[in-house]
Amino acid sequence: MKSSILRAGVVALACALGLSACGGGCGDLSLAGAVVNVTKDGLVLQNNGGDDTAVVAPYTSFQFGNRVSTDDQFNITVKSIPSNANECVVNNGKARANYYTIGQISVTCSIKQHALTANIVGLTTSGLVIINGADRHDVPAGTQTVQMATVNEDGAYGVTVLQQPSGQACTVSGGGGANNGTGTMGATETTTV
Repeated sequence: MKSSILRAGVVALACALGLSACGGGCGDLSLAGAVVNVTKDGLVLQNNGGDDTAVVAPYTSFQFGNRVSTDDQFNITVKSIPSNANECVVNNGKARANYYTIGQISVTCSIKQHALTANIVGLTTSGLVIINGADRHDVPAGTQTVQMATVNEDGAYGVTVLQQPSGQACTVSGGGGANNGTGTMGATETTTV
C-alpha cells in the first residue's frame, strides 16, 4: 500500500515539475500570417532577429519554422523585400504569443508603379478612344501623347483602340509584347506604345 501511495506521489511531482518548466502550458503555436501584394520572390521575414522565413511568390501567407509558446515575445521584422516592391510593412508583428495575437499578423508590400505613355501620330479628327483595362481616354484631334494610368512593375498592360476617330483608322504598335500595345511593365519609368 505504501509503495502505491509513494508511486502516485512521485508521478504527481514529476507532472508538476514538467508543467512548471514550460510555463504551465507547453502550448506550441505556429507563428504565421497573411501577405498582400507579394508578386515576386525576395521577401524574407525575421522573428526576434534570428528565425528567418522566405515568402515564395505568389503565396498569400507565411509561417516560421520555429514554433512559439504561449506568452513568448515575438517581434517580426522585414529582412529583405522583393525587387519590385517599394516597401513591405509588418502589421501586428510584435506582441506576446497567444491564439489572438498570432492570428492578427500580416505583411503588406507596396509594388513599384511606372508610367505608361501612348504616343499618338497623325490624329486629325476627333472620336478616338483608347483603353488599358479600365483606364479610358478620349483623345482629341492633334493630341501627341496620352498619359495612361500607372502600371505595377511586372504587371501586364494592353493598350487598345476602343473607338476609331471619325474618318481615320488607328492601330496600336509598340509595347513589350508582339508589337501590338501589349506587354509586361519592366523596371523603367516609361513604356511607350
